[in-house]
Amino acid sequence: MDATKLNVDKATRQNLILRLISERDLGTQHDVVQALAGEGVEVAQATVSRDLAELGVIKVGNRYLALPHEPGAAGIEVLPSFVVGITPAQNIIVFNTRDGTAGAVANVLDRVKGLKIVGTVAGQDTVLAVAPDNAAAKEVADLIGDVCRARTRPAGSIE
Repeated sequence: MDATKLNVDKATRQNLILRLISERDLGTQHDVVQALAGEGVEVAQATVSRDLAELGVIKVGNRYLALPHEPGAAGIEVLPSFVVGITPAQNIIVFNTRDGTAGAVANVLDRVKGLKIVGTVAGQDTVLAVAPDNAAAKEVADLIGDVCRARTRPAGSIE
């Protein structure tokens, strides 16, 4: 761990949290505190809890996912309503959607921090998401399946 502790502002700290969530499998507030410490940023668990809630980070299974807020853009909360089927096929995940919603689903998948997707292609009612390998495709299918079954919770709650 770096001996120098950095004093960072809230926006910088929250951007760092989003980066760490996208790069690592972090699943507890303690994991986030430790990851920040590894970057030289010392912060209390209560601060991380507030940051996760403000960032809209959700816990899916054993890890956090974040979707940066973009005004007018669909959020991860639309997935249960729009996705009707998920099929991993090698390193590709096929998402069957309600008619006309594939573009919105692809947009959400492209923006989620921490989701192992290289890119998406959307049609009218189907999204093809490409993962870097077969294991990542299964992980993505499982995570989004959990989101669609509402096995998620806000990350800012006390753990």
